[in-house]
Amino acid sequence: MPDPALSCFGMGWPNPALFGCGSIAQLGGRLRGLGATRVLLASDAGLQRAGLVDRVAGLLRDAGLAVEIDTGVSPNPREAEVEAMHALWGATGCNAIVALGDGSTIDAVKGACLRRFTGRSLGSLFDDGIHEAPHQPLRFVAVPTTSGTGSETTLGAVLKTPRRKLVLRSEHLRPALTVLDPELVASLPPRATAATGLDVIMHALGVLTSNRPHPIGDMVGAEAMRRAAAHLPRAVADGGDLEARSEMMLASYLAGHGITLKGVDGIHGLSTPVESLTDCIHADSLGVIFPHVMRFNMPVAAGRYAWIARMIGAAGADASEEGAAEALVTHLVVLRDRFGMPDRLGALGVERGMIPELARQAGLSAATKGNARPLDAADAVALYERMI
Repeated sequence: MPDPALSCFGMGWPNPALFGCGSIAQLGGRLRGLGATRVLLASDAGLQRAGLVDRVAGLLRDAGLAVEIDTGVSPNPREAEVEAMHALWGATGCNAIVALGDGSTIDAVKGACLRRFTGRSLGSLFDDGIHEAPHQPLRFVAVPTTSGTGSETTLGAVLKTPRRKLVLRSEHLRPALTVLDPELVASLPPRATAATGLDVIMHALGVLTSNRPHPIGDMVGAEAMRRAAAHLPRAVADGGDLEARSEMMLASYLAGHGITLKGVDGIHGLSTPVESLTDCIHADSLGVIFPHVMRFNMPVAAGRYAWIARMIGAAGADASEEGAAEALVTHLVVLRDRFGMPDRLGALGVERGMIPELARQAGLSAATKGNARPLDAADAVALYERMI
């Protein structure tokens, strides 16, 4: 009987990317090569205060490009911010857009791209799906300044509307170019480095345990996990460690591609509803949820967890499957606690009265449907109850 993972699968690779310290210097020339003449540079107020927005704008102007700037993106990008960006994009006549920032900025730009090529509201796109294709080049370039979300390579955007936090997906949301410059991440504070790094690990874990078979997805997921597990503590301890920063940036990129190929698991499926009803940090919700979902999955995923544990050195070769799987949970919990992340949903603003709605939204998630062990509404309720 052939391996189910080899029976039928599709393969593709993200659009072009530049990787390496100093690669940001090539941004202007690459945009000109894409046909850009006027660029909307989207970022956030923190990067503007840090001087990075002005630095990148200067590089673009030095390349002969006109530049408009929008720094109105918040940590959980909202529909109103996407609408404002979309309006500015049209009003200024820009023919290219650069997302300079974390996953929130990249996702907000993806939302503006959706508005630009569909002409429909985000709510409509969520309800009815995305069927349109761009009639003209979007010239969308992603320049991540954190190593975590993988949004620089995925097909999805996570956005918050007045109704809920939602994920929109389209093959047209991949950047035309991604610039991965580890020097842009070197000043990220330890807490933010830890949070985004845990996100990489949870992405890789979800890819490796998703119930959707894909051998290439497993390969990039494993490489992302191996690199992140080895280098995240170093990146947190010393932000100027460019080797560790480089490894984490590559791990984030690889994990993002793994998500495109395989999706993730119930950890993310239960996390997004929490972030829909509260304003918590993504990694904080993941940090609370992952031990509970991993232990829920043990009856069917212990073998895979044990394999991961041995790969990253959390368990020895002589450990039993059950012992190695549990060692992985313990290893990741110790890492979370070392970074000072919360361990209860109550600390994130979740109240018991929210649980029915949390479970309802979890049931709608593609990530929940990709969990290694089937996870229904009753299971979600029980898990949320334990996590309060």
